[in-house]
Amino acid sequence: MVRRAPAILLPVPVSMVAPPGMSESRPPDPLVRLGEEIDKARAERVRRQPVVGDRSVLQQGLGLGVRIGIELVVAVVVATGLGWAIDRWFGTRPWGMILLFFLGIAAGMLNVYRAVTGVSGPVGYRPPDAGAAASEGGRWDDEDC
Repeated sequence: MVRRAPAILLPVPVSMVAPPGMSESRPPDPLVRLGEEIDKARAERVRRQPVVGDRSVLQQGLGLGVRIGIELVVAVVVATGLGWAIDRWFGTRPWGMILLFFLGIAAGMLNVYRAVTGVSGPVGYRPPDAGAAASEGGRWDDEDC
């Protein structure tokens, strides 16, 4: 059974009638809308990427770590090999290899210390400007002697 709509419609005040979904402004420009979508996509991509500072700093840190490891291992290996060769030559097996093994460890640790602290000159080396600055000032302290 189909129901019929009532024949009498009740009057509705004009203020309660919803205006149509139209505006008086011009239709949106497709290029502006595309630009907004691109900006949103870029912001989303930046948000998803991990925050990493300057990559050169990471590469420098990695390079320093590799340098430290290689210098330590090479110092021990070279010293131990030299001790083995001395032992074979003089027949003092195993004392030369043991002694130079520990000297290699000490040399490797010294290289690691120099790499970490940034000391790149030989032991006892003083830059020329440090001595000139001390003599110009006329003041000497224990470090300058």
